[in-house]
Amino acid sequence: RRFLDPQVVNELIGSGAIDYRAQATTREITVLFSDIRGFTSLSETAAPEDVVALLNRYFTRQVEIIFKHGGTLDKFIGDGIMAFWGAPTAYPDHARRAVEAALEMSSALDEFRGELGALGAALDIGIGLHTGNAVVGFIGSDERLDYTAIGDTVNSASRVESTTKGLSRILASKTTREAAGEDFEWRDHGLHRVKGRGEEL
Repeated sequence: RRFLDPQVVNELIGSGAIDYRAQATTREITVLFSDIRGFTSLSETAAPEDVVALLNRYFTRQVEIIFKHGGTLDKFIGDGIMAFWGAPTAYPDHARRAVEAALEMSSALDEFRGELGALGAALDIGIGLHTGNAVVGFIGSDERLDYTAIGDTVNSASRVESTTKGLSRILASKTTREAAGEDFEWRDHGLHRVKGRGEEL
């Protein structure tokens, strides 16, 4: 339930589709990273309890959207979120679902900023999406296991999110665009070389 919509978890457990002892597998997935812009300056001026309360409200809304579109919550990274689509449920339209979630997450931020008034004026987010193969499974120590995805696809999605700064609130790689299809109104921002990869995304 930490990772998926509780109803989906019940269905997967009931069907035997989730087994924490199972070996990790390679899956094609779409990975989403989002990060808050302007949060550092806000955290330096607001009271700590107000910062935590604001962040919790923001995370709650965004995670609801991720679950709504069938995504898996991987982790929170400071004021950022990592999620992916395509595992443990292998949706054939995982890229489309991820793009739909990104668009709704962007709209939810605008509503959230409106509620915050002057406090939310400086807040923005960057969302990066990338599709490809990744190793997915329960990974960790004997004391603690996390259901997560690792590999180049994950690293590339994080780099795509970093590229959003000064360019676009949402950026999808070429592979995500091709996998998601033409149901969306795409805007071409060109190909970009990201850190750690020779191929442009």
